[in-house]
Amino acid sequence: MMLGSIKYCLAHLTDFSGRDARQTFWYYVLFLFILQFVIGIIIAIPMYVSIFSTVFEGISEGGDPGLMIERMATQLAGQMRFQIVANSILAILSTLFFIAAFVRRLHDAGFTGWIAAIPVATQVFGVVYAFMTMEAVLEVMVEAMNPANQQNAYAMQMEAAPYTAVVYIGYLVVIGFGVLKSQDGPNRYGEAPVRF
Repeated sequence: MMLGSIKYCLAHLTDFSGRDARQTFWYYVLFLFILQFVIGIIIAIPMYVSIFSTVFEGISEGGDPGLMIERMATQLAGQMRFQIVANSILAILSTLFFIAAFVRRLHDAGFTGWIAAIPVATQVFGVVYAFMTMEAVLEVMVEAMNPANQQNAYAMQMEAAPYTAVVYIGYLVVIGFGVLKSQDGPNRYGEAPVRF
């Protein structure tokens, strides 16, 4: 069932016509989520190795805890730039792999595929916002490592919260329309979908 849904959706990556049943769509979304999660972990491994190497180096040298925190912050800032870029690319690729399936799911419930522009727009906003605020985010992370500056870091995070929440609007649209019941029989977008 799941493999059939994944194969079908991958074979129809650029097909915006027709209809997809709920289970076909959600199995494919689950596949994309797991794939993105695994790739995200693989991308994060070098960052954690680097941070732990710095900590172990500092401990073996009998280093000052303040100096170790400073070295970790420097390491983290460099690695986080890569993380932000890599995760942004991954988000764009996931959206490209997802969009046609969501349009077909919208069609199956009797809605126009243009609704899919909402999650696409929120993802694009999230990527652009991540690049625009990359240096500020790194500053917050470095500040948060120093106990004296944690209050400032918290205030900066709260300031950014409404902007980062925009991406979740797209997720809510996908969930809301993705769970709707299929229209019985044919509709203006085609015959009833094949269920895998």
